[in-house]
Amino acid sequence: MTPRPFPRSRGFTLLEALIALVVVAVGLVTLVGVQLRLSRNAEVAKQRTEAARLAQEKLEELRTFTQIDAGAGVASWEGLAAGDETVAGLTSNTSFTRSWTLGGAADDTQRPLQVSVAWANRASDDTETLTLNSVVSRTDPETAGSLAFPREGQRALKRPKNRSLNIPVPSLDLGDGRSVYQFSSDLAVVFSNDTGYVVMTCPFEVEDADDLVGCNEFPGYLLAGYVSGSMPTPLGIDTSGLAGLSGAAQCTIGAAKDVGTGESIADYRYYMCVLPVAETGHSWSGKIKLTGMNSGTSRLVCRYQYPAVEGMSPNERNVQPYVGVHDSLDTQNYKITTASTCPTESVVGTGKSAVELELTLHQNCRSSNPSRATDCPAA
Repeated sequence: MTPRPFPRSRGFTLLEALIALVVVAVGLVTLVGVQLRLSRNAEVAKQRTEAARLAQEKLEELRTFTQIDAGAGVASWEGLAAGDETVAGLTSNTSFTRSWTLGGAADDTQRPLQVSVAWANRASDDTETLTLNSVVSRTDPETAGSLAFPREGQRALKRPKNRSLNIPVPSLDLGDGRSVYQFSSDLAVVFSNDTGYVVMTCPFEVEDADDLVGCNEFPGYLLAGYVSGSMPTPLGIDTSGLAGLSGAAQCTIGAAKDVGTGESIADYRYYMCVLPVAETGHSWSGKIKLTGMNSGTSRLVCRYQYPAVEGMSPNERNVQPYVGVHDSLDTQNYKITTASTCPTESVVGTGKSAVELELTLHQNCRSSNPSRATDCPAA
């Protein structure tokens, strides 16, 4: 009988197990090294972020002086000086040395500013440095702060739709630095968004920039405002008293409308006149009159002549006759009253506070005025 062979042995030998153990050990060591480097890099990134914050913080601190002249206990332009300090980090367990230097002198309008932040890199024992450069302007904070407040007589400095204040708010922005206002179906007026000047007129309706083909170059200005009170029908604008125009003014007057809802505002009218001039920059002068009050009920036309404040010319304040106007004018407002004298009204003043304004007599259209026919032209 033939003996049966032993079955072949299966499994790992000791050598194979040792090799596998070495491979796993090498992989673990490599993984630990990668993890250690990632941790160090994260720490360095955190330190650099902290340093950038500290540098930016000092830049802003040096920019926020409250006055130009030096003074005890106040941050001033003349008090700006170089310095250094030690600052503890908020998000990293690191101590930072922050230093800053200024170029130029206190009499300069601008001074270069450099802020450096240094710290010890705990991973490498090297000294790391981050530096930011900027410029500080010698601008009086009072001047800068005044830009946040509206001017007298409801003349806010904000730019509706990011264009000149003198462009009617409902005007359509054409997307090429110009806007158009449709006076009527046969008259569209095109404005420069930057200056508010009239640059074109079109004897048809305009809906986009492509429609401007066929329009006429028309250098001119806009004169506009509101009329309120006891108004006659019809009511118009007489511009025969204006000088310096290169042709006839084109005026329109109609119901004032709420910009938000488009609904008419009771007892208010809005007027606009396009005043042609020979060329941009050419000035005009004189006085306008409201028409339609030379018969019937006796009325006074009173003018909102706003108080003098810094930055507003007499023309902008609605002081008439206008003198040497080389700009568009808005908010040239009037009130028509049947009272014996012009009233006193509250208007929005600086800082949005109410100001009691005594209206100025503009036209005496009462029947007792012997010059009524001249002072108050027919419509």
